[in-house]
Amino acid sequence: MKTVKATREGLVGQLTASGWRIDSHIPFVALPSTKALGMFVRLINPATAKKAFAIVMDVGPWNTHDDAYVFGELQPQAESGIDTSGRPTNRAGIDLGDKVWSQLGMLDNTDIQWEFIT
Repeated sequence: MKTVKATREGLVGQLTASGWRIDSHIPFVALPSTKALGMFVRLINPATAKKAFAIVMDVGPWNTHDDAYVFGELQPQAESGIDTSGRPTNRAGIDLGDKVWSQLGMLDNTDIQWEFIT
């Protein structure tokens, strides 16, 4: 499993990269690779031991083609503090939809573990 900083997606009512309108009921996440759209992930909050399952329905945070992180062994490029466009980041490697945020018992932006379900 990969361990990265997670942030809350929010943006209820906005459209995702997959064309889905964000709500607070569907368990979804965003990963920084367009190739991950539609894939399923398992998540664990190490601080609470709570688990969740979600579908990748958006691209981000920060980058859109960080395949070396999403499908490889590297940490998220956004952890460097600067994204590929030169914008400052919050160093997150995954965005969590409201449902997943709640299921994991998240209280703040903190580390979670995730992996693809194959």
